[in-house]
Amino acid sequence: MGPSARLSAIALVLALACNTDEGVPEGKLARVGDVVFGPDDVAAVGAQLGAYAQLRFAGAEGHVALLGSLVDAEVLAQEAIRQGLGDDPRVHYALVEEIASVYLTTELERRVPYAGIAADEPRLHAWYDTNQDALAVPEQRSAQGVVFRNWATAEQAIVALDSGTTTLEELGELLTTPLYARDDTEFPGFHAVLFDASLALGDLMPRPVPVGERLLVGRVYDVVPRHAPPLRDPATRERVVQAVRAPLVAEARAALLRELAQRYPEQPPAQ
Repeated sequence: MGPSARLSAIALVLALACNTDEGVPEGKLARVGDVVFGPDDVAAVGAQLGAYAQLRFAGAEGHVALLGSLVDAEVLAQEAIRQGLGDDPRVHYALVEEIASVYLTTELERRVPYAGIAADEPRLHAWYDTNQDALAVPEQRSAQGVVFRNWATAEQAIVALDSGTTTLEELGELLTTPLYARDDTEFPGFHAVLFDASLALGDLMPRPVPVGERLLVGRVYDVVPRHAPPLRDPATRERVVQAVRAPLVAEARAALLRELAQRYPEQPPAQ
């Protein structure tokens, strides 16, 4: 369903809800039967999403789409119950699990708000500065050279390059590979040569390397050293926010479970 259709569908749901006797309570967004969804519910579900999904549901239209998903799921659940599937203990248990999961996520978000951590620049920078190794991106390299069909002509080209009787440009059309991190499984025989520590930017590779079904004779074309991306990088920032928030959420979860254990002590099984 496209954005326009989704907006129309949610508008219809809201309109129908508003026409019921009870309608949508002030400050809430939608009603499906006895279930009412508000901004907190949308925020709680959004907090469970991964970084890319959060980007997908960002902004006003994204929040509408996420609300639509909540409404769709609730409509399906209530229809299953209406058809008698709610009598199945597995369905009942699944609903209890879902309710517990939403409650837990909502309560943890209340105790450790994601937005508060994301806005705490000193804390984020402190974690970032002391965890460079954990964030570091591996060294990347690319190669540039000429492709040959067989080993004999490729080796002849290597000999000519070593003797100085020719240059890469004179051997044929130059091809440049993308930047890669070292992966000897995906590129056996190639990356072991390209990432040789003795080779620097511009150095010729000492032997032909396999590229697909061909052989590449060439040089190290580009080198991006191992480094930590800047904190302003969205993916890096999200990793840092989650890393800073994780122990706080764990503490809040443990505290919540202790409170629940005191409030609802375990009862011995009935005899």
